[in-house]
Amino acid sequence: MGIVRSALTELLGILSNAASPESVRFDDGSQSDDGSSPDAPVTVRAVAVNRVGRSRRADAVLDLELKVAVECHGPKQLDVMEQLLMALEHNSQYSIVSKGEFEPGEYQASIRRGMGFLVRVPVALRFDEPAGPPVLEPLVATTNVPRRIHGRLVDVHNKGIPNAYIRAHSSATAVVSDATGHFEVLASADEIQHFAVAVRGTEREVSASTGSLPVILRWE
Repeated sequence: MGIVRSALTELLGILSNAASPESVRFDDGSQSDDGSSPDAPVTVRAVAVNRVGRSRRADAVLDLELKVAVECHGPKQLDVMEQLLMALEHNSQYSIVSKGEFEPGEYQASIRRGMGFLVRVPVALRFDEPAGPPVLEPLVATTNVPRRIHGRLVDVHNKGIPNAYIRAHSSATAVVSDATGHFEVLASADEIQHFAVAVRGTEREVSASTGSLPVILRWE
């Protein structure tokens, strides 16, 4: 079994346990969508596999991110969604795609019936690097392992600031804070992070320690 499929199988096991006694169905796309009602209260489908970057642990690693849609149907869909979200919250390797992080039309294309959400699944794919010429001098290399940082942007009264653009200097991707000021960004493993924050057209640099999460960014 491939590494990506193994990560998906592990996620399906967690969802199945959380939804029990309701059943979970994986839609692999082999059957055409004829508009009929789904045969399980929960449908899971893989949406995309994205390359996050490369890092080095014991070996060279290609860091991937599998995006999965979880869709709930039927009269118990709200109760089932609550159970699934709580189960994923207790498994910190997974993260839910927050409001403001969806690509245009992504939710509508992924959640086809009922209600649901998208989950990010990290996948570390080890590979053999091509051998190069002999190294005559010791080579010292520094690598950064990407990680997701959860945080909140607040004003001087500790009130969350919504719709702000936030980007860690160690990442090329900006995110938008939600209605309560919460956000989630991809950054390096450095404890001290520097963020570019834009609120209503004004941009500032905010630095903070990420030794404990969620990190609080203060707009003063």
